[in-house]
Amino acid sequence: MDVKFAIPRFLEGSFGDAVPEIENEQMLAQAEELLAHLSHALFPSTGDVPIELMTWADGFLSGRASEESPRSIEDRLKAAEARFVTLVEQIPAVTFMAVLGEGENEVYVSPHIEQMLGYSQEEWLSDPFLWYRRLHPDDRALWNQEFAEGCRRGGPFRAECRFLARDGRIVWVHGEARLVRDERGRPQFLQGVAFDITESKRAQQVVLENAVRTAKVQEELEIARRMQTSILPAEPSLDGLEVAALMIPADEVGGDYYDVRPALDGGWITIGDVSGHGLDAGLVMLMVQSAAFGIASARSGTSPAELLTLLNEVLYDNIARRLGRSDYVTLCVLRYRRNGLVEFAGAHQDIIVCRAATGSVERVRTQGPWVGIRKQIRTITTDGALQLRDGDILVLYTDGIIEAMNADGEQFDVPRLCAAIHEARTKSVEEIRDHVVARARAWMATQDDDLTLLVARYRAP
Repeated sequence: MDVKFAIPRFLEGSFGDAVPEIENEQMLAQAEELLAHLSHALFPSTGDVPIELMTWADGFLSGRASEESPRSIEDRLKAAEARFVTLVEQIPAVTFMAVLGEGENEVYVSPHIEQMLGYSQEEWLSDPFLWYRRLHPDDRALWNQEFAEGCRRGGPFRAECRFLARDGRIVWVHGEARLVRDERGRPQFLQGVAFDITESKRAQQVVLENAVRTAKVQEELEIARRMQTSILPAEPSLDGLEVAALMIPADEVGGDYYDVRPALDGGWITIGDVSGHGLDAGLVMLMVQSAAFGIASARSGTSPAELLTLLNEVLYDNIARRLGRSDYVTLCVLRYRRNGLVEFAGAHQDIIVCRAATGSVERVRTQGPWVGIRKQIRTITTDGALQLRDGDILVLYTDGIIEAMNADGEQFDVPRLCAAIHEARTKSVEEIRDHVVARARAWMATQDDDLTLLVARYRAP
């Protein structure tokens, strides 16, 4: 039997157009073995495939129908057309074509149009203007512009537009088409494909919204950082006190705040922490700074408890009534006098005093309410007092120092803070500050809160 095999070209030993004929039994056996391997690869579930299914009669591959072949040219053309239609209609997209020449007006659209927009193939083809009516009104100008430009260039035409489905849904469609011309340049037909990209557009919208939201948050945080750092004293100094302070903001701005202001026979020191984060915390810090300064300036003889009471009224009115928020401030107000007396009021972290004479480290508890929560705190706000002697060290801090956690979840805590102060007690206030901050930062696994530390050494007159 004279047979030609569909052997891949890399096995032919030649790049010619015709498949070489098998002339001897040895080559025939090798070819049959190859085809057996191919049959198992192509039809793994059917077992051995007869060799006839993997071969063609002589003349078939060259396009000449054999007299012995049961298939006529017409049958083969019909089969090829059926395969083409099956291929087109299985593509997971809408394919379309419109014949333009010779006075013909034939249009084709694949059945996937029903899955995309809810209209059947027959409905779409029976109304040549249906597609334009379903095109979103806001996108028609874009479609017309892109289509006209595509026709001018001969393609490709590309556009992403919205269509209105039968059930009212908005469907984003990516369409691509090309104008096909004959050898004389006359347009013959328009062919193209359209994809439903609604989910992709929704994903893009989510990404865009998240990006905008992130940018807004970052902008607010940057504003809050500037507010937080700009209101801090550049070079804090009081008569008789050597002062060194530092605040290291966390990535997400909290509400740490401190201030040092000279006054008659001494000065004011405040330290606090605003609840919340970001721009809101920054606004509350500005309120604290401006209101405390205004009260202290207007009432030079006021006590810390009275200043805190008046400050609370301002904050409560602004935060609870005007802003409608529930933020609060843990705040301690200290009135330092040149003779070493320090009066204080307000609930915050313990005040730490390291005595120069003995080297002992004392913890002085602060008492009182948080500010901004309730309108009146006068009856529960009292003054405390401590006495500094020559060389004594006063340390104020926020919870970012003592609550710094290592990888095992252990806090730096107050005893470790006191130990760090004791280690550096003979150094300058700047060196003590840096030593304590370095110890806390070395301890922590990550910085989750602002770090604020103020160190002051008293020098007796």
